[in-house]
Amino acid sequence: MLRNYLKIAVRSLWKNRLFTTINIVGLSTGLASVIILLLFVQKSFTFDGFHRDIDRLYFVQTKSDDKAYGQTVYPLLGQLLKEYPEIETGTHIQTWSYPWITANGKNVQESTVYADSTFFDVFSFPLKYGDAATALKTKQSVVLVDKVAQNLFGNTNPVGKAVTLDDTLQYTVTGVLKELPANSSTQFDVLLPAANLYDFPGFKENADWYNTFAQIFVKLRPDADPRKLEAKFPALVKTHFHREAQNRQILLAPVKDRVFIDEPNFKNILYGAITIAAFILLITSINLINLSMASSLMRIKEVSVKRVIGSATRQILAQFWVEAGLVVFLSLGLSLLFAFYVLVPQFNEFRQGRMQLTIDPATDYPTFLRVFGIALLVTLVAGTYPAYQLNKLNLTNSLKGKLQSNPRGNRMTQNSLIVVQFAIAVLFIIGTIAVRQQISFMKSADLGFNKDNLLVVSTNLDYKDPKTANSQFTGIIDRLRKNPHVTSLASSAVIPTRYWSNYNDYEPVGTARKFVNLRHVAGGIGYTQTFGIRLVEGRDFSETIASDATSKPVLINESAKKAFGWTTAVGKQIQGRNSSEVLTVIGVMKDFHYQSLKDKIEPLLHWYGGKMDLKDYLTIRLDDVRNSPAIVAELEAAFKQIPAKRPFKYVYMSDEVDKTYIGTEGVWKMINFTAILAILTACAGIFGLITLAARQRTKEIGIRKVLGASVVSITVMLCRHFLWLVALAALIAIPIAYWGLDKYLSAYAYRAPLSPWIFIIGGIAALLIALLTISYQTIRAALINPVRSLKSE
Repeated sequence: MLRNYLKIAVRSLWKNRLFTTINIVGLSTGLASVIILLLFVQKSFTFDGFHRDIDRLYFVQTKSDDKAYGQTVYPLLGQLLKEYPEIETGTHIQTWSYPWITANGKNVQESTVYADSTFFDVFSFPLKYGDAATALKTKQSVVLVDKVAQNLFGNTNPVGKAVTLDDTLQYTVTGVLKELPANSSTQFDVLLPAANLYDFPGFKENADWYNTFAQIFVKLRPDADPRKLEAKFPALVKTHFHREAQNRQILLAPVKDRVFIDEPNFKNILYGAITIAAFILLITSINLINLSMASSLMRIKEVSVKRVIGSATRQILAQFWVEAGLVVFLSLGLSLLFAFYVLVPQFNEFRQGRMQLTIDPATDYPTFLRVFGIALLVTLVAGTYPAYQLNKLNLTNSLKGKLQSNPRGNRMTQNSLIVVQFAIAVLFIIGTIAVRQQISFMKSADLGFNKDNLLVVSTNLDYKDPKTANSQFTGIIDRLRKNPHVTSLASSAVIPTRYWSNYNDYEPVGTARKFVNLRHVAGGIGYTQTFGIRLVEGRDFSETIASDATSKPVLINESAKKAFGWTTAVGKQIQGRNSSEVLTVIGVMKDFHYQSLKDKIEPLLHWYGGKMDLKDYLTIRLDDVRNSPAIVAELEAAFKQIPAKRPFKYVYMSDEVDKTYIGTEGVWKMINFTAILAILTACAGIFGLITLAARQRTKEIGIRKVLGASVVSITVMLCRHFLWLVALAALIAIPIAYWGLDKYLSAYAYRAPLSPWIFIIGGIAALLIALLTISYQTIRAALINPVRSLKSE
């Protein structure tokens, strides 16, 4: 029997190959999108879930001024392990420097973290070579991630082999880690013992009970209660923390929730991905049902004859299930190929190095089982609906091939399907327009500085002789100043979009204590002029004013001035917590966006960063960016004369600003793709239903033509009902779209207004698309010879 079902199914699908093709294309692209979205959601909700005892792993947070962040003071870990038996073990994961590693004539610099010898007691990163118990026991040991080990040593086991760090220090490879999972919140390429940190003078100065830069992770004992443990921490803070830091709280946060704590909006993105996946699945399923119903009308006599000769309902259902199953599971196979070879690379590209999707059957099988279950459910629904409808038809009329008008309930079902499909399509159209508008708004908004005609050169190239390099750099600066196309220069440790996340509390000197939390960075001479940042009060740093090098001058922004409550700021003196230095405000910068427009402008302080020399960046303002190629070539040749380990690199500031919106543009691309998919599948569905309607009204159309009805009037008659449904879908979708967009855009401190035109254009676009879709079939029906139409029954 199954063989007969398959034969009939293949013949039927081939006979209706237009509908079959539409179904397969729509389902395969839809299911591929669902697979990618569900994989992304699964990997995101299982961040760090591969660690053993994940429910006992916590990281330490510091809470100050109602703001919690994932860093604390470095000495805290030792005290926690000493005082609280509830903590089984713990480790630091500290970034500080990226040493150069030399072996076999190769010299590499990779992302490096420093950790305690207990690192592998806390975390379960699997080793390819080496022993986790001893890998970090000695100070001169180094653990490499597999890709780095292969780069240095090839495919051999490098454990026990020597490497040189920073040209002078001899270390031994004690372990090789397998590639870190993409959904690990901790990513690195090289692991060094934390004992090495004390060799850095800057580290020793900052590793006190005030500065919060350390990342600490602990594993609690199985019976430990993290909330009860937290309740003991205030006494520790009062006993050990610096007197200026005793207003802080120490908290424990689950490692499994770390990615969501660090990025609160990420969970909303995941729920959005689930919603989009559900919408795609819904419209593709509706599309399959509609087209299956439309194509099944040509088989009324076949089903009726089967009923007459004694076929049971379950046999008719089985026939349609087999046909739907062939379409669905063929589409599923194609969708897997499309997902793996097209969508995964595209997804990873727009993620720009952030969590990359990789396919691992050992861990990703739950997603594939879910998709298989979804495919099975779609098969049952898509096969049951047309079989049920045909089984309900009057047997006498069915044997004559007559198409009866649908009962009211069936019309309601069809109308509901159209409304749902196009409501989703309108949601995606409006979402695409709104997100595109937000990106355009952020890229074209007044940033408070001029991003155009700015060339930014990376000057931190790890020079072999820093003193000689600085001397040669002075010559480069002199030549640039003489270049007629160069209008100004600045050397600085930061540029907009790359500001340090360093903060401290500052108070005015000589007044009642009023602390203001300021982001503080090193400012550069010529910085405000080169970037076009307007000074609303005072002056900039200067090389010609000798006192700037000794009097501790600072610039603040307008937000800082307002936070202090000053009407004028120049000449005011401030002092930071845990510091005896008195700083003098010499100027106030107009607020400018040194981060993306997603973030609010925070109170900011620039301290004097020293004379123009080799810092991290050299920024050059040009009279016209078209003159940059010659200057870039000149700079590249000049920097090649300075021995360094890193290559010459440069960016244009306008491109750098655009990069900050890659995440938003990724969302836009995803919405854009799903909008196109939603529109195409909705159009395919309505195509199926207009075909059904035209077939049901064949005789009516013939009679109207005989009585003098024009092609236009018949076309309008057939279209009108569907266009009303699309209009209703738009009316339903618009308030939902407004609510969703308002919620999504609330994550942006600076957002484009939601203009009514966005929603009007979305609704009109859906109507036009629907009209174009149904016009072909309705005009074709209206042009049929009435003689043929009247013979249809």
